[in-house]
Amino acid sequence: MTRSFQTADFLHRPDVVFVLGDILDDGQNALLEDFREDVGRFRTMFWSSAPVICAVGNHDIGFHYRIIPQLRQRFEKAFERRPVELLEFSGIQFVLINSMAFEGDRCSMCKEAEQQLGVVSLRLRCQRALKARTEEEQTLPKECDAVDFSRETAFSKPIILQHFPMYRLSDEACNEPDEAPADEKSQPFRGKWECISKEATEQIMNTIEPRAVFGGHTHHGCYRKHRNGVDEWTISSFNWRNKINPSFLMVCRVIYR
Repeated sequence: MTRSFQTADFLHRPDVVFVLGDILDDGQNALLEDFREDVGRFRTMFWSSAPVICAVGNHDIGFHYRIIPQLRQRFEKAFERRPVELLEFSGIQFVLINSMAFEGDRCSMCKEAEQQLGVVSLRLRCQRALKARTEEEQTLPKECDAVDFSRETAFSKPIILQHFPMYRLSDEACNEPDEAPADEKSQPFRGKWECISKEATEQIMNTIEPRAVFGGHTHHGCYRKHRNGVDEWTISSFNWRNKINPSFLMVCRVIYR
């Protein structure tokens, strides 16, 4: 993996690298000393001159029922992450989401994630209002008074990055070169296990109104278009142990003038 990543990084010179979770193999069981060693190994293997931004996966801190504050907090501290956050690179905005924090059971992690989702949504709404403001209408919605526009970037529809894919019944409709094997494609997905629940998917989609969604988790590639017109890509695993044709996805920004 080190050679593959470093070669791709050297050839393509990305502005930013996103790793969509499952950075560690057994983060939910690792002792603190082993966790620190694994994080150090990851940083050596996936070093880049560009920022490397890591989403959290279930192998990093566990599925929802296994997560305890210590596991979550040490990951967030090591990778400087929060359950939900708004990032900007090269004029493009990204919303990074902890998939396991949308269980919907009002646990402390889930409540924090929902609160942060609301903060991100407010920032995006106010950015949109600022962009649409005309000389005849100089006022912004009252809710935007709390937003510090001195450090706001220009509004653009954000891209969601997370470990789980959005809710879907299975991989049966996927038709990609790195799709799941034929005997796996029709296996039903369980919300909160193979994908985010239907309720959480609607909540995130309606709150953020993204332009696109990128996730992982299933180890196999998939593209789908949601009913609201949002494109979603599930990225297959980069690990030979999980897939005989591991891959990554390079996304390019095209500016039309």
